[in-house]
Amino acid sequence: MPQAHRRTDIGSGHSCHFPPTLATGGSPDVFVNNKPLMRVGDAYVPHGCPVCPQPLHGRKLAAGSSTVFINGKPAGRIGDAIDCGGQAQTGSPNVFIGDERGSGSGSGSGGGGGTECQKNMASQSMPTVRG
Repeated sequence: MPQAHRRTDIGSGHSCHFPPTLATGGSPDVFVNNKPLMRVGDAYVPHGCPVCPQPLHGRKLAAGSSTVFINGKPAGRIGDAIDCGGQAQTGSPNVFIGDERGSGSGSGSGGGGGTECQKNMASQSMPTVRG
């Protein structure tokens, strides 16, 4: 079972150098380890690509448990998708929630062939980008 994802836990970055950001949303009345539990639709700090550059965009948890609901919304867990790409990356060390993988309409880790910025970076001889 995945670990619970809470306010101030980290949502991973994605694609073109968009950095990880902290979860800022969460339930007003359900807490895990004294932190509000994240639910589908709850927000993260906006982020932008410092390399391309790309403007800041908002982020929300897009997937969660299909069996555990908090305030009528699926509970967030490590590994659940964030709407712009990335996923819930950190969480509670000792609280686990529900089924294996979630509900919602998340876009996963933003996979595919990559963004224009990623393609440009990959075409350059950069050992951090090329395998």
